[in-house]
Amino acid sequence: MRAVFGILGLVVVLAIVGINLRNNLRAAKAVLPAASASSAPFGGTSSPDVAQFQQELDRQMKAANERAASAGGAADDVK
Repeated sequence: MRAVFGILGLVVVLAIVGINLRNNLRAAKAVLPAASASSAPFGGTSSPDVAQFQQELDRQMKAANERAASAGGAADDVK
């Protein structure tokens, strides 16, 4: 009898989880077309802005690597 109640409880929990999952997926499908209708992704960021950001990031990373390389050389001289 105890096993029957355990299995019955699991079935009820799985049913509740399944209903919640189905409702969440329906809500996500309703939101996605509205978000993809925008021509600029991520809140209005256009491609030139992304390219400019990438170039600036690359420039800063190169500068940081050069500083680290020069600091590493100076640290070797101290030893």
